[in-house]
Amino acid sequence: MKSTFIFGNIHTMDPEHPTAEAIGIRNGKVFFCGDRSAASPGPKDRILDFRGQTIRPGFIDTHVHVIPSGIFMNSADLSGAGCIEEVLSAIRKHAETIPKKGWVLAAFFQDKLIEEKRFPTRQELDAVSSEKPILICHNDLHPIALNSRALELLNVDPKKDGVRTDEAGRLTGIIEDPACVDMLGDILAKLGIANIYDGIVRVDDYAVSHGVTTVFEKDVLDILTLIGITKDLLKAEYVPMWYSNGCKDLESIRKIAKNKRLAGRVCVCAFADGAFDGHSAATAEPYTDRPDTCGILNYTDDEMYAFTAEAVKLGLQVSFHAIGDAAIDQVLRVYERVLNDYPKEDHRLRIEHFEEPTKEAIEKAGRLHVALGMQPLLIEVCERMDFSGYAPFIGDRVRRCSPYRSILDAGILVGGGTDYTVTPMEVLHGAQVLMTHPVESERISLQECLEMNTVNAAKLGFLENQKGCLKPGMDADFIVTDRDPYQVTTEELSDIRIMKTFRSGRKVYDRDAFLPTRKRSLAVVLMNVALKKAGSLFRIRN
Repeated sequence: MKSTFIFGNIHTMDPEHPTAEAIGIRNGKVFFCGDRSAASPGPKDRILDFRGQTIRPGFIDTHVHVIPSGIFMNSADLSGAGCIEEVLSAIRKHAETIPKKGWVLAAFFQDKLIEEKRFPTRQELDAVSSEKPILICHNDLHPIALNSRALELLNVDPKKDGVRTDEAGRLTGIIEDPACVDMLGDILAKLGIANIYDGIVRVDDYAVSHGVTTVFEKDVLDILTLIGITKDLLKAEYVPMWYSNGCKDLESIRKIAKNKRLAGRVCVCAFADGAFDGHSAATAEPYTDRPDTCGILNYTDDEMYAFTAEAVKLGLQVSFHAIGDAAIDQVLRVYERVLNDYPKEDHRLRIEHFEEPTKEAIEKAGRLHVALGMQPLLIEVCERMDFSGYAPFIGDRVRRCSPYRSILDAGILVGGGTDYTVTPMEVLHGAQVLMTHPVESERISLQECLEMNTVNAAKLGFLENQKGCLKPGMDADFIVTDRDPYQVTTEELSDIRIMKTFRSGRKVYDRDAFLPTRKRSLAVVLMNVALKKAGSLFRIRN
């Protein structure tokens, strides 16, 4: 049987054999890992010699929203705007490329970073276009802003919680939590299946170009279904995380448990709170700039308990988005109650973000063996390295955010992710940020950073016997870089280039060569047939 042998400077992430000179691949799996002299390629075997370059396991991203991320990659990019006029100018330019009845989407916006510290008003967006619907989405997906045409098409109810109105009761165009999440889904569902698939492909290509071979996709059931039926056309591998309809929807959990495509693989997810920028992350103390609020807890303890217990009883992994300390405390309180009632030794119940924990919460998470999906680049993108990102909202409490050293010292399993597109899929840049954490006592080592996106990320999803390191029996997912991360300074980590990416032994990205993309038409046909057969309404909630 024909095999492939890879030679180079290999870091395996296997603690028993951390380095090697050669790996052998057969049927997408590693069957040999060791010295070059011990490798024994036959006359028909393929040999790839990467002298002077470094080989390591492919990165695993434990938290990605494939949709809407793929859609927003093709929208107006507001990340560089410094004022309202620059925001409007970018949207106006993008609107010129959109057909008459098409939606004009703008993303990567952070109002705290522009001069006026606000979203554009409905009237300002109407001046850009009164005929085309316009959406501006905050970088962390909460909140959003709409023009009059978009409000009209969505038939927005001014009485719905999170829909902002003026003193006269008129819609301002700003939609906050909890309304913005469902409304964003309504908009994306109008874009059509071809555009949705194009978005999936954009994320797929982006992932492998950044060395990410496995993506934990946190999406609604329809998106998980689309990716599942087109998986052979995609370059990375996708691990499903079901974005549920909320803690009150127990029937959908039961349906998921019976889904042959997802049962035994899927992680069931819900939101405990929102985000600091939208004043919807739940905090124990009031917001500094809005002392009348402590954010939003989306569910009662009993509702969260019923949701978690139902999933655990059915053998499903559970994860809650929890950013503020009050939300983190609630999730831990509920997890403890569930585990007391339904003990499970290796449950790996998850919390996403875990951004503002107290010392007591860290200790409790360690004691309960709760696993965390965290995003290192939130420190740079959202919190900011000088704390200026969250300080306006929570004051000095920002110094408690993202305490990686304390979390790892508590023995907690942490898998690294990006929440893409909230932060980019730049694992080595994330390592650089963690190694220069603005709170010096919370810095961690390069090895710990790399483990978070390989062996520990795999373990977060019960994949430790399949992915995360290079040794016999494991998936042949690996990347080739131009330099060795262990041989450069911390400041140079972000400059290391991904030269090639392999998934199951197949090259899926080459920096120096064009690799053909998948057949879009075939994918769309497959998805249309599958969704028609399933009777899906294709309603997206992100």
